[in-house]
Amino acid sequence: PPPPAGTGAEATPNAIVAVPEKEVKIGIVNPEMIADYVILDPIMIKKLPRKIAASTGVDALCHAIECWTSNKANAFSDMYAMWALDLILNNIEKACDDPEAVQAKINMQTASFYAGVAITASGTTAVHALSYPMGGKYHVAHGVANAILLVPVMRFNESVCREKFAEAYDRCVHGEKTCTTVEEKSAYILRWLEEIVKHLDIPTSYKGFGVKPEDLDGLVEAGMQQQRLLVNNMRPVTAEDARNIYLEVI
Repeated sequence: PPPPAGTGAEATPNAIVAVPEKEVKIGIVNPEMIADYVILDPIMIKKLPRKIAASTGVDALCHAIECWTSNKANAFSDMYAMWALDLILNNIEKACDDPEAVQAKINMQTASFYAGVAITASGTTAVHALSYPMGGKYHVAHGVANAILLVPVMRFNESVCREKFAEAYDRCVHGEKTCTTVEEKSAYILRWLEEIVKHLDIPTSYKGFGVKPEDLDGLVEAGMQQQRLLVNNMRPVTAEDARNIYLEVI
């Protein structure tokens, strides 16, 4: 069956598996897992429940903006990450809200694929790294786990990603552009991300998933083990930084 528009798995060498005894999810990476042929058919996801379309769509959004701001970003990954980001920011709400919005769903499938290419050429960052313990221990859906961390991590990164966010504003905002400074453009993108998560009725904290304050040390330890992804984050993430980010969402 086709994946919802979100994982980009058809374009990546990645598989995510649970390690129950460690209560965490980890990534396995092997080029043999890249598909030889892919068919993106929006009719197959036309009746996808809004909740799932939102969760997987925000996962693709995370892929795009994380790869765009990754330490491993390059000219090739930037091209695909920005195509994906533009399509997702301008289509995700309609694609989730309107079952008949076939063009928006096509755009989301295309964007998900492009973001998958970006992952393969670049890599995700602290959003995905810190979300892995949430899926492994608390069984939070992957897209929801990422969505909850998206804005807090991007706010944490803003001081070093400001220029990249401003470039995203220039490309993705269609119609009248009211922001002129890099700071204004960066703030606009962060607000846009926040508004999308809110519009799609995705939780903004882990409070409803059984996460307790006393779990914080374990979360920090598990999150900091995801160095495969944390090294991609443009702003270095210390254990104390991870703790503060988690505190925002629990």
